[in-house]
Amino acid sequence: MYILGLDCGGTSSQALLTTTSGQILGSGRGGPANYTSNGVEGVVASVTQATQQALREGKLDLSQIHSAGVVLALGVSGASRPPDIVDLTQAFQREGFPHVVVRHDATIAQLGALSGADGVIVIAGTGSIAYGVSGLQRSRVGGWGYILGDEGSALWIAVQALRQVMWGHDGRAPRDLKLEEVALEYFQISQVEQLVPIIYRTPIDRGFIGGFSKTVTGLASQGHKNCQDILAQAGQQLGRLAVAALKNLDLIGEPGRVGACGGVFAAGDYLILPMQEELNRAGAKQIVSLPDFDPVVGAVLLGAQALNLDLERVVAELGSSLTK
Repeated sequence: MYILGLDCGGTSSQALLTTTSGQILGSGRGGPANYTSNGVEGVVASVTQATQQALREGKLDLSQIHSAGVVLALGVSGASRPPDIVDLTQAFQREGFPHVVVRHDATIAQLGALSGADGVIVIAGTGSIAYGVSGLQRSRVGGWGYILGDEGSALWIAVQALRQVMWGHDGRAPRDLKLEEVALEYFQISQVEQLVPIIYRTPIDRGFIGGFSKTVTGLASQGHKNCQDILAQAGQQLGRLAVAALKNLDLIGEPGRVGACGGVFAAGDYLILPMQEELNRAGAKQIVSLPDFDPVVGAVLLGAQALNLDLERVVAELGSSLTK
């Protein structure tokens, strides 16, 4: 029996093929697989691409894993409603997988980050969201998009920095020449006013604008006070997401960890320490920590859960396989 775990994201998809004990046999990558953006056909095509690569690496083919039995477990971005889950499940059953488990990608991120344990994670990439599990309870906080939410995300950080530039240009705040210089360089413009058509271009390029957050982090590491303050504010916002999820699940007073997932956390302590302080202020006994495993490993654990396997043993074998 095999487990085929898939992390289906908006940029790419990842596959991990394992035995039911957690031994990794092969891995693969495919194209973007966001349910909302790419549709069922796009998700199936990218999953097929990643699966074929994982099978080649494991020197197996589809007929072999179907003969032995396989659970296909997927975390799919953009698939948060029950009809989405049904739609995708039926699509993969038509592809020949009788045992399919589909969840939102936050589910597999939580499983991977905390090695299958209950608890809360905060995901901060282009957007931001908190997701937590306690027994049969689930809590989602945030994830409302760049207009109504996404506080502390890469896009949010970039916009806060660009507001500082605009305020300095207007005379509403001291002009930050260094931040202005790197903004002009990143967006390849010569005047501050030229930011306006770039930022308001439709459809908004959230990835490109949010990418400026890396420049903000770079300046913070060089001692730039404004950028350090922006990252601290982002950390506070992400901490509030975590606190709300912990309260919703009655975990606020329980010891444990809050997983810090996503590229924004590359900022390290500039973000994580203010986030921890926000948890401490709320009386939380949780410690902010980086994830144990990537979401694709969480997808394998989702499959292991569906088979009622001993997650601790599967986690131990997965960890051993990944270090080989």
